[in-house]
Amino acid sequence: MKTTTQSTKTPTLTMVGIGSNRGTAKAYVAAWLLMQLCLVSSLCAQEVLMPVRHQPMPVAKDAPEVLTLPFFDDFSNVALSQRLWQVGGTFVNEGYAPLPPTLGMATLDAFDAAGYLYPTATGQLFSCDTLASLPIRLDSVFTPYQRALSAEDSIYLSFFYLPGGGYGNMWERVGDTPEGSDSLVLEFYDAIEGTWNQVWAIGGCSADTLFAHTGRYWQFQDVCISESKYLNANFRFRFRNYCSLTDLNKIGMVSNADQWNIDYVMLNAGRKRLDTASRDVAFVLSASSMLSRYHAMPARQFSANEMADRVNLTIANLFSEELATDFHYHIYNERGTEVYNYDGGYENIPVFWRGMQYQSSPAHANPPVAYTFPVSADNPTSYSVVYHVREGVSGDVHVQNDSTTFVQVFDNYYAYDDGTPENGYGITSTNSRVKIAYRFRLNVEDTLTALQMYFNRTLGEENANIRFVITVWDDADGVPGNIIYQDSERRKPLFEGFNQYVRYILEEPLVCSGTIYVGIEQYSSDYINLGFDRNNDASANILYLSGTSWQTSILRGSLMIRPYFGYMATLDAPHAESLAQFRAYAVNGTLIATTDTPQTIRVYDALGRVLLTRHNSNSVRLPNLPAGLYLIKAGSHNVKKVLVY
Repeated sequence: MKTTTQSTKTPTLTMVGIGSNRGTAKAYVAAWLLMQLCLVSSLCAQEVLMPVRHQPMPVAKDAPEVLTLPFFDDFSNVALSQRLWQVGGTFVNEGYAPLPPTLGMATLDAFDAAGYLYPTATGQLFSCDTLASLPIRLDSVFTPYQRALSAEDSIYLSFFYLPGGGYGNMWERVGDTPEGSDSLVLEFYDAIEGTWNQVWAIGGCSADTLFAHTGRYWQFQDVCISESKYLNANFRFRFRNYCSLTDLNKIGMVSNADQWNIDYVMLNAGRKRLDTASRDVAFVLSASSMLSRYHAMPARQFSANEMADRVNLTIANLFSEELATDFHYHIYNERGTEVYNYDGGYENIPVFWRGMQYQSSPAHANPPVAYTFPVSADNPTSYSVVYHVREGVSGDVHVQNDSTTFVQVFDNYYAYDDGTPENGYGITSTNSRVKIAYRFRLNVEDTLTALQMYFNRTLGEENANIRFVITVWDDADGVPGNIIYQDSERRKPLFEGFNQYVRYILEEPLVCSGTIYVGIEQYSSDYINLGFDRNNDASANILYLSGTSWQTSILRGSLMIRPYFGYMATLDAPHAESLAQFRAYAVNGTLIATTDTPQTIRVYDALGRVLLTRHNSNSVRLPNLPAGLYLIKAGSHNVKKVLVY
């Protein structure tokens, strides 16, 4: 028997992609031209979004078993199931393509399972991700036939696909469109010969080109399995993609490219050609925040007027007939106790594929927020909001996509973003000094102590040495005004693994109130590649300056910059340097701190307000303190907590 082989040669397309984008730049280059803004000073600056390096692929840790028909996965668990798939670089996510058939999708791109560019990546075509099934029995043990399957059993594998780059307005698109030479390939495994055989492929093209030919963005494809060499106990199938990099000759910009998105993979017997209908009602997008402005916010800053009036949900009916659905949601506190529930009753939902319709009844698609979270200023907490939709009384055939959960966080930071970047953000300018500012509105006075930022890794980590200073501005009629804080030393992007923020502690805590702008002033024109979440729109609060006047972003999404307030912001933050340790403790109402070498020692209360600063000192004593929690910082050491009784 021959051994399994995987060719790295350019694939031969058995189905030619519709159209091609040869001779045109990639989507982000077109976006540059569309979004170019020339300032009064004659210096040109423009916002640029780039494809992003994804985090390591989440994998569901369920044990593999012998697979029989039907085979189905719509990736609604947003993790790759080891019961169904072999790990091969594909990234399961919620937001890399707009409006999939159901919540979650698998994305094949130019990065491996660890989130790094493939070593073979060049401007020429190279083999990238694979999404391969585990062995599926198509032999006599198949239930309910209890006999060997044959071509007469009408076995079809079907799936939906969409090339990267999205569709619609250029400033709202996600990802990168595969070029004409790129491709998505489907292969079947011949267990007798030990080879993978190509059975379908499509060349790179844009979603808009596909829509012009079919009237739909997400494309349905099915492939009949009729050859006897596949009808055995070791049938497998896999998707592969081929990419090519575009060299932009710009530091920090060469990153991910040429995505293909796959959803709703189904394999079964007794099907027919173009069998798109499945008695399935499902969520399409993740739920929105119950707050009107933020994805998360500090507990101390929360007030009832921060609550949204309604939440937005997208629900689809993938069946061929209109169905009736039941909808409700439940809110649970951190202890798992239900604190509120909403019953939306029954509503009819139209057929999804007739004009791309979704549930429009407000009781289901825009349910009211009739609950105010009982948040205590001194008690950070979170609530889980679980949404359910069910077809009829007993439910439909795929219950895993009938629920979605949103976790509402009240901690010590503000966030417009959901924590996952779909793009990289930066400013290209002829000016070497670029400022990026992010607007936040405080309800009560508070102490800003840190900024948490997400920087995307790029080819060769080229953006790791770009220098910047953290800057905070007050408000001047809707734009950043006076600088109220700026670092004395320049910083640079740091990377704490994948899908992780890096916390930068301010050199001095800043007491602030009202509207503030937090961000950076960059000391080069290189592309810094900040994380950018395309699924939560805070563009009205993003401003940039590369001349004489501030510009408001036109890019739909939110920067992954989070301001932190109070003492918790300074705990467990990373520091590059290793300094001598210091000790801190309390005795009879006296707080004591000592260091091995002279340091600047600062003492804070629980809200981050400075109680004492002593420079070039080895110790500090603070007697007669009220009972409570205090924070001590010596030089660049991590903060220590001391509880005074």
